[in-house]
Amino acid sequence: MPTLKTATKEDKDRFFNLLHDEPWLIPSTMLLEIVPVSIIAYGFWKNRKLKTQLKIEHEKTIRAFIERSKSIELKPEELYFLKHI
Repeated sequence: MPTLKTATKEDKDRFFNLLHDEPWLIPSTMLLEIVPVSIIAYGFWKNRKLKTQLKIEHEKTIRAFIERSKSIELKPEELYFLKHI
């Protein structure tokens, strides 16, 4: 199907007549374009929220290790973890 830029006058007339005869095509086409965009936006914000929760849990883990290191002796792998935070 030719695009509107390369379409002939005849093709443009058929296109605009179709839209004039079937006006419901415009909102339904827009809906088909909006649905994937909304899914992508939802996924982006959900991913951002989960990353924030992961950072919070990471900080809690670090604080727990630091508190534990003050009270008792740490294992070598725990010391390695604290050095490479």
